[in-house]
Amino acid sequence: MNEKKRFKTKIDWWLAILLCVSPLISLLTLLGFYLLGISYAWLSWLVVLIVGLIYAGLIFPLYYELEDNNLLIRFGRIRSRIPYQRIKKVIPTRSTSSSPALSLDRLYIDTGDDLAVSISPTNKIRFLQALEEKANHLVLIDNQLVSKNEL
Repeated sequence: MNEKKRFKTKIDWWLAILLCVSPLISLLTLLGFYLLGISYAWLSWLVVLIVGLIYAGLIFPLYYELEDNNLLIRFGRIRSRIPYQRIKKVIPTRSTSSSPALSLDRLYIDTGDDLAVSISPTNKIRFLQALEEKANHLVLIDNQLVSKNEL
């Protein structure tokens, strides 16, 4: 059995701040309710706690793992597997589309169907090299993986 390789997600500083702003505003608002003696502040605390747990559960942990036959994308409680043979190409992108990535410095994994996704490993070149080893139908050219059939 081959060794699994795990890659952490790259995190843009500005995106991290953006993701923290909403929970912080909610907590500060609740603190204000509490200090003003508003009687239903406890209910608001409960709601913020539940939403915060759901929020964190969708983001953490976030990593990408090269398994024997699949690329595993783990984001929170969700695990998505893309079989290597379904990957047509992997190209750099800065797309802002929704994806399991905390950076705009991304790699778009094109599967030609609904499994296509963008990810943001911390070391894109090392990730591409490791993926090339697993997906032997792909070749690394100019910091992107393309199908050998397209050459």
